[in-house]
Amino acid sequence: MTVKRSSAVYDVAIIGAGPAGLAAASELVAAGARVVILDEQQRPGGQITRQPPKGFRVTAWLKGGLYDDLKSLLGRMEDNPDIDWRFFATVSGMSRTDEGLFRVWCQGQTGLQAIDARRVLVASGAYERPLVFPGATVPGVMGAGAIQTLLKSQQVLAGDTFVFAGVHPLQMVVAEQVLAAGGHVEAVLFAQPFSRCFSVLKYPDLPFSHWRTFLAGLKAYRALRKAGVPVRFGVAVSEVTGREKIDGIQVMSVTPEGDKGPSGQKSFSADCLGLCYGFQVSSELARQAGADHYWDGDAGGWLVSADPWGESSVSGLFVAGEITGMAGADAGMAEGHIAGLGLLRSLNLTGDTKSEARVSRFRKRLKRHLRFASYLREFSRLPARLAANLRTPESVLCRCENIRCGELGQLLDDNMHLADAGSIKLLSRVGMGLCQGRLCYASFEDSVAQKTGKCATDLGPFQAQWPVKPLSIRDIIADSETT
Repeated sequence: MTVKRSSAVYDVAIIGAGPAGLAAASELVAAGARVVILDEQQRPGGQITRQPPKGFRVTAWLKGGLYDDLKSLLGRMEDNPDIDWRFFATVSGMSRTDEGLFRVWCQGQTGLQAIDARRVLVASGAYERPLVFPGATVPGVMGAGAIQTLLKSQQVLAGDTFVFAGVHPLQMVVAEQVLAAGGHVEAVLFAQPFSRCFSVLKYPDLPFSHWRTFLAGLKAYRALRKAGVPVRFGVAVSEVTGREKIDGIQVMSVTPEGDKGPSGQKSFSADCLGLCYGFQVSSELARQAGADHYWDGDAGGWLVSADPWGESSVSGLFVAGEITGMAGADAGMAEGHIAGLGLLRSLNLTGDTKSEARVSRFRKRLKRHLRFASYLREFSRLPARLAANLRTPESVLCRCENIRCGELGQLLDDNMHLADAGSIKLLSRVGMGLCQGRLCYASFEDSVAQKTGKCATDLGPFQAQWPVKPLSIRDIIADSETT
């Protein structure tokens, strides 16, 4: 295998061009650091400020004050000539050179590449958490975030008639956006009880410090109610019927603990079901590099530990954004600024006194946003027994390998000595597909816990190893010249 290797050595390689990565880059380039940014998309912005392709105009793109700070950062940083932009670049892993540099391996438009940098910032974001239930893989069942992405980037509706179901308020915002784009919404269903709304009373300062966020939620709710869309609590999707498309969506009432409620079932007709059951952080790359990590299911799964400057347990490897815990784009942006200043400090490109003076305001900002994140996690917590109650033996657990819940359960019955995620993965093949467990780990962990009593901390994560994302065989075996 011949790999194209850049002759340049960068001060910092930033993986992820979302709010955290861009905020860090703003600090770095202002101090003269040599920076390269790698991102899988064709333009910066990440998921929250996903942009349309260049030359493609979207009317009223991300309107509303909620996105003002994010759009301002994006406008300042996009096309910055002091940054080496690498788009359509999928990072597959990292290693260390004999000189102590980080070697970042990625697949780009010209094949497999290796980029050397003195420091690395991983700001790889998160992805939606699917839930396992009968019919969850029927075409038309998708994440609410995916529906929103199509609207943001190209103003494409994923269907004509929608039902949204989950626990996160994002689904209400997306439902409003679908209505504005001309779609029809049958219902927005929250699995948690309505009483969760009152958890904000524990945080009396939040309606003032985050008034724009609450106003956006209220605006979405009013728009839905004005359009006659029911917004229900204590209701979850129990089954989707159909093969090539959705024929029907069955829902049931659920108790605060996630058990089947007394109200029985109801059916909806729609061609698109948007699910919003929370998110899982994309920590595989940092874990592959050896960074310490810990489990917090409510905050996004396997999170990477970091010091107050954003540096992980691996010297020179920094992290920012959702990888440290789901907290939203504003918190990610604050963490990005902090990590950027930490990187400058690590590279001796700024003095400690100057760094401390500047970082204090971003730490205060982060503290405020983390307080809101705590409330949001409490509001959006999945009812304890819901995931287990929705799964059936025939439900598909691992989509990549087409493994059903009953198959995993039988394997655990037959092999009671299995004690960790890696050994279960080897025998069951759960997590061995293209996504390497990104989509199925949370459901896998919950299934194993239900069967054996072992929690995620007992099981550990699926091992993150090179390549953490699939590579093209063509690029691996290509006979290209080294540059």
